[in-house]
Amino acid sequence: MPGHFANLSLLVRSSDEELALLVAQSDFGNFVADRDLPLLRERLLRLERERGVTELHRRVSEKVLGAGARLVETPRYAGPLRAFSLSPCGRYLAIASQRDEGKSSLNGVLRIWELAMGCVVDAVAFEGNVGGWRESSTLQWSPSGAWLGVTFDYAIVGVMRAFAGTRPSFTVDVTRRWGSPPPWTVINPEHVVNQGHPPAWCWSPDEKALFISTRGPDHARGCIVPFKDGQAVHEDSEGVRWCPARLGGEHSKTYPLTWVRWSPDGSRVFGHCKDSCDWWERDSVRDDYYDFVSVTDVQSGNLQFASEDVTFPLAFSPDGAFLAHGRKRPVLADGRTGQPVAELSEQLAPCGLEAEGFVWSQDGRRLAVISNLGSHPDDDDPLLPPLDHEHPAVFVFDDGRFRFHLKMESYWFAGTRNPDLQCWAWSPDGSMGACLDERRIMVWELGAAPRLLRRIENVGRVVGLVWGADNTLVGLGDEEIAFWDVSDGHLRAHHSFAREPGHAPPPDSWNPCPEGRAQGLPTKQGWAFTRVLPDGTVVCPQEVREQLAPRLMFAVEGRHSWPWRWAVGTRHTRLEDWPPHSVASTPVEAAPFAEHRIHVPEGETAEQAKARRAEWGPLARYQVPTLPASHYRADPVFTRGPTLCRDNLAPYVGRVMLVCAYDAWLRYYTATLLEVTADGMLLHAPELRVADRIRPFDSILWMGPAVPLRGP
Repeated sequence: MPGHFANLSLLVRSSDEELALLVAQSDFGNFVADRDLPLLRERLLRLERERGVTELHRRVSEKVLGAGARLVETPRYAGPLRAFSLSPCGRYLAIASQRDEGKSSLNGVLRIWELAMGCVVDAVAFEGNVGGWRESSTLQWSPSGAWLGVTFDYAIVGVMRAFAGTRPSFTVDVTRRWGSPPPWTVINPEHVVNQGHPPAWCWSPDEKALFISTRGPDHARGCIVPFKDGQAVHEDSEGVRWCPARLGGEHSKTYPLTWVRWSPDGSRVFGHCKDSCDWWERDSVRDDYYDFVSVTDVQSGNLQFASEDVTFPLAFSPDGAFLAHGRKRPVLADGRTGQPVAELSEQLAPCGLEAEGFVWSQDGRRLAVISNLGSHPDDDDPLLPPLDHEHPAVFVFDDGRFRFHLKMESYWFAGTRNPDLQCWAWSPDGSMGACLDERRIMVWELGAAPRLLRRIENVGRVVGLVWGADNTLVGLGDEEIAFWDVSDGHLRAHHSFAREPGHAPPPDSWNPCPEGRAQGLPTKQGWAFTRVLPDGTVVCPQEVREQLAPRLMFAVEGRHSWPWRWAVGTRHTRLEDWPPHSVASTPVEAAPFAEHRIHVPEGETAEQAKARRAEWGPLARYQVPTLPASHYRADPVFTRGPTLCRDNLAPYVGRVMLVCAYDAWLRYYTATLLEVTADGMLLHAPELRVADRIRPFDSILWMGPAVPLRGP
């Protein structure tokens, strides 16, 4: 049996001088990435902090990358987060998001992040939506971590081998016949026939089957699909077993569950649905919405338990043994029968609480109840003592018994649009917890008594937390992700995927790569385009290599990141520049702006002046743009908040402005600033009518005077 390639404990404790000798004496023939790479990488990171990238980094890179590795780029731009899932080992986070690529923005991508480095090690692109639209249960690792499943193309569940960089090799498409909207609810039924819906789904504990929550034949509310790599399964495939969903002999008429999990013993599937309804059934006379919980017996396919007497928020324990639910009076119930086990609010008498969310520890022993507001049973009773949690609070219960009251410093817990993302996260062993308290994170040790370990300040626009292995805390936002070492609060990595304020996406015609796979980095003059290839080749101008390098990692065995910058100068990397004719450096030929003059008739009446200004605005002379918004940048940039105001914009009245606004979607345009008041501004653009009302400042994300870019 081969030995270790080196004495790892000695490697970690060695001085910089001893490190070079140890590496020279090490047998890389016995190098095992899963065992050896993390410690070796950590030691070389320490050396880089002390001395920069050295010759030793390059020598070790030659050895580590010798067996082959793919170069992966952590994205600079990415669309909104759709779904996420932490791997069973806690070292990887899978994230499904929208691709931010101009015309392809409706497509999606699934990326796997290594928490230890805060970088992407694998990415798989999809045509069409991936991960749903913030639905629960659309992205899940298999129990062993060998497979990763995701909902894509709106209605299909696909399973791929994790870390292989390949698209799904197993697909399930069973919702189209049964999941299309009923014909009598739409004006043109033929437009939605067989459209399907994104199903909630889950893995069996032995990884031999998937449960798909969807309508089916004979009132079924789900089916069990055998998992076999390489197959494409549809509703009539052999082996698909539909669950009758009967309770007491009666068929369930509820909407399919939107969150499901398979019990560890393999006997049942538990789940819930917010805003369920019966109007999918032709013979139903009920038209209201209600919250619904059920437990399905896997063997018979019938419901062991179902209830409409629950209210969100709610959360099953990881094994489904318990169910916490209720906002005004939170209750802990038996997850198999729905019968109350403990009245959580009564343990906090005389003060009640309003629950915003429930978060279980991984072992199911501890429960965190997140609360924004407290209330007395009788708020009008002057004899009741004052509330002791005027600020938001987290109430911790152990085995259904109240233990700790953690008072926060902010005045409100902000909600999140992702149902799986919470502002509280448990450590893997349940001994600590972290809470996102406005723009800071509070880390608590919860032993015999609660103890605040540290505050992590200035965490950006993250809205939820995930606690992984190796003391790694992840903060997630719609377009932001950050990684902290909980042991000391050190920030490992922080990535924002939103485009830089002041720049619209570059024109497609400027991209030097014909197939459009080059990415743009904004500069003051124009755009610098870069391209990263799996073989280690990086094509980019010299001046942006330093900016690009932190995002480039070799994926060793598809799962361990190794910095590209350590291998520059070895046989594993190649640097190229775009040919001169491909570089955006020559000035545009068209004039960026034209002066617009409005004729004012002699003897114009007040009514005529009003009509003229309604069409052209109050100015008799102003600039109009001659190029699309993508050919300009804003300089300076005024963003939503204190800087976007009358005092800052007044000097630019009559000038062309580059504007970024979010109406139903993010859009960029150029417009002439005709007027600015204390409440907002009047803009003139082809897509905006001048007669429109003053646009309030908070309707704009950012804007600034337009400056033409240089381009090919």
